[in-house]
Amino acid sequence: MKNWAWSLIIAVLALVLLASASFYSVPMTRTAVVLQFGKTVRVVETPGLHMKWPLMQNVAFIDKRLSSYSTQPEPFLTIDKKPVLIDFFAEWQVVNPLVFYTRLHNDATAQSRIGDIVRSSLRGGVGKMTLESVIQGNRKEMIDPVLVDANQRLQSLGVHLVDVRILQVGLPPEVLQAVYKRMEAGRTQEANDYRSRGAADAAKIRASADKEQTQIMADAYRQQEDLKGQGDAEAASIYGAAYGKDPAFFSFYRSLEAYRHSLGDKDVLVLSPDSPFFKYFRHSLEPTGK
Repeated sequence: MKNWAWSLIIAVLALVLLASASFYSVPMTRTAVVLQFGKTVRVVETPGLHMKWPLMQNVAFIDKRLSSYSTQPEPFLTIDKKPVLIDFFAEWQVVNPLVFYTRLHNDATAQSRIGDIVRSSLRGGVGKMTLESVIQGNRKEMIDPVLVDANQRLQSLGVHLVDVRILQVGLPPEVLQAVYKRMEAGRTQEANDYRSRGAADAAKIRASADKEQTQIMADAYRQQEDLKGQGDAEAASIYGAAYGKDPAFFSFYRSLEAYRHSLGDKDVLVLSPDSPFFKYFRHSLEPTGK
């Protein structure tokens, strides 16, 4: 009786183990690849509980969801042989689980192969562009050819590359320093051009101002001479009128003006006392009759 009980327990355990080895569950996020002695038998994409031959078959699961690949900034060469550092991010998805498992077996191997292919396609795309176009160019124009080329090569692996994003574009320190120097030289040259044009404009403005000043001074001098001539003419007319009325007074007045201008100077005049210049002095020095 006791042996029979143990036999029953062992039989039940064997049935449980056999049942557990005969069933497997497929999540909604995964695809199951059933293997028999290491060879693929079928692919199960329907979620739920499924059966397999125990001991003979085993199951490998492949993720249906988007997977990502990212890397640290890596050096690439442009068409003008200038190094540039690019940090990129890629998203991929398994579209043929059977081919994927046959060629890559697992996600770790897939990450390495996909990263190499995307990197190679991106390197080819960057190699057709100049440094300036890589830094300032349209990211979509850079990525579209990479997607086309990479997907053609990933098709044989059962993988579809959904997207590639350029996270950052930079320059190595030595190239960055050279770029800064070129930018500084360019700004210096531009500043010198502005200074040269400013100096030329200033010279033109000064020349124009000097010309205008000369013209104003000439006009003022001409007006002065005209006014002076008019004054002299008017004075001569007045003098002539005065001379006509009283010639003796006019002669006396002219002599006083001559005395004032000549005797007030520091120059020495050597004249004879009998000179007509002193005729009014002689009259003032003659004794008056009593």
